Amino acid sequence: MTKQMKMPGCFGTSLTSATVRILAASVLVTGLAGCGHRYDEIRPSGFVDTTQDAEQRHPIEIEKARAVLTLNVPGSAQGLNVYQKDRVRHFIGLWRNEGSGKIAVSGNNRGALEGLRDLLIERVVPVGAVEVVRHDANQPGIKLSFARYVAEGPKCGKFPSNLAVDSANTEYENFGCAQQHNLAALIANPKDLVTPRDQVDWTDADRRDFIYRAWLGGRNTAGDTSNTNKAGTISDVAAH
Repeated sequence: MTKQMKMPGCFGTSLTSATVRILAASVLVTGLAGCGHRYDEIRPSGFVDTTQDAEQRHPIEIEKARAVLTLNVPGSAQGLNVYQKDRVRHFIGLWRNEGSGKIAVSGNNRGALEGLRDLLIERVVPVGAVEVVRHDANQPGIKLSFARYVAEGPKCGKFPSNLAVDSANTEYENFGCAQQHNLAALIANPKDLVTPRDQVDWTDADRRDFIYRAWLGGRNTAGDTSNTNKAGTISDVAAH
C-alpha cells in the first residue's frame, strides 16, 4: 500500500512518496540538460574551426640556408686527393638537385683550385653558374657553398584541453601536426613546395649539345637501331 505524505500540492491535495521521487528525478534531469546545453554554447579552449585544415593550422616553414663544403688542403699539396674529389662530386650533385642560384667557390691553394675547375668541367657545370668569392687567408684550402631551401616542421604536442569534453566532435589543436612534421622531414627537395621544377634540367646539357650539333651537320639525330632489334610489323609476321 502506498504511503501518503501530508504535503500540500498545488491545489491543496496530498502527494505520495512515489510522486515525490518522480519530481526529484525530473529536477535532476533538467539540471543535467542545462549542463549539456552549456557545453554546446561555451566551447572548450584548444578546439579549432572545422573549416580550417591541418595545413593551415600547422604550416611548414620554408626558408633559405647555405650548404657549405670546406676542404682543408695544406699549402704544400699539389691538388685534391681522391676522397676530397668524391666529396666535391657529391656536393655538386646536391647543388643540382637542391640548389637555388649559383655555386660559390673560394680558395687559396692554386693546385686545389685547378683540380676543382677540372671537376666542374667534368660535371658539366656552366661557367655562368659559378661565382668566385673572396676567401679568408687564415683558412687553408677551398670552400664551396650554395643557397638552398630548408623545410622546418611544426612543433607538435599541444593539448590545452580535455579531448573528452566536446559534444560537437570537432578537430583538436594537435590534429594533423604529426603528418605535417613528418612531411617536412621526408621531402627530398623543399624547393618543390615553393615553385615547380624546370622541365629542362642541366644534367641533359651534353645530350642536347650532341643532338644540336648533329642537326647542324645534317646527320641523323635519332638513335641507331640495327635490323635485329627492329620490331616486325603485322604484315611482316603474316608473310612468314
